Amino acid sequence: MSHPTLSYLQIQASLEQGKSVAGSVLSDFFSKVEMISQFSWKEEVPEFLLKLEYGGEFELEGFSIEGVFEVVEIISQTIGSALVVARLKGPVVILIHQINNCWLQTPSTLSSKNGLFLTLQGTSKGLKLFRDGLKHILPDSIRVRITKDLKADWIAAPKLPKRRKEVIDLAVRRGYYKTPRKCTQRELADELGVRQGTIAEHLQSAESLIIESWSEQSNS
Repeated sequence: MSHPTLSYLQIQASLEQGKSVAGSVLSDFFSKVEMISQFSWKEEVPEFLLKLEYGGEFELEGFSIEGVFEVVEIISQTIGSALVVARLKGPVVILIHQINNCWLQTPSTLSSKNGLFLTLQGTSKGLKLFRDGLKHILPDSIRVRITKDLKADWIAAPKLPKRRKEVIDLAVRRGYYKTPRKCTQRELADELGVRQGTIAEHLQSAESLIIESWSEQSNS
């Protein structure tokens, strides 16, 4: 007897892409909401063990956002962060809850800096039902991928200014980051009709943003 194959589905969406979804309001209160584990999945509204990050002190006792979020129990709290059991009532989580063949997994986070990042595990049927339902909640522009192996290191790339992104994209296409390099900064500058110093400035700034983002997310 064959067993159903389980796969992973990961979603990445910026706060701008998900601003129309009720759950995005959490970013107004917390700099980061991280799912640690599922706490209860049997009730009408699921409960999760969450790590919350915020600025300074925050009164969490009895805290709730109608139709979105409700603190059930505070496990521990310090200045700037807390571990809580909370009910998540947003449409994306409820959609997952209503499908028998898919489950929310770690890493799953919502942050004011990097937006929404969700990981699900499920059968092909379950993940398809979720993707179909997601079309009515989030825009088509969000990134969704299905894989047999969980890629927990799928880091959310920082949003670069348009011109800076054009420069680094050209550098990648021309082989600037290959070993040995296939082009020079001067060649990139000539192609774009700008000074070499401008290219150096754009590349250095973009590289710094990407490396800082990678370091912050990989250590969070």
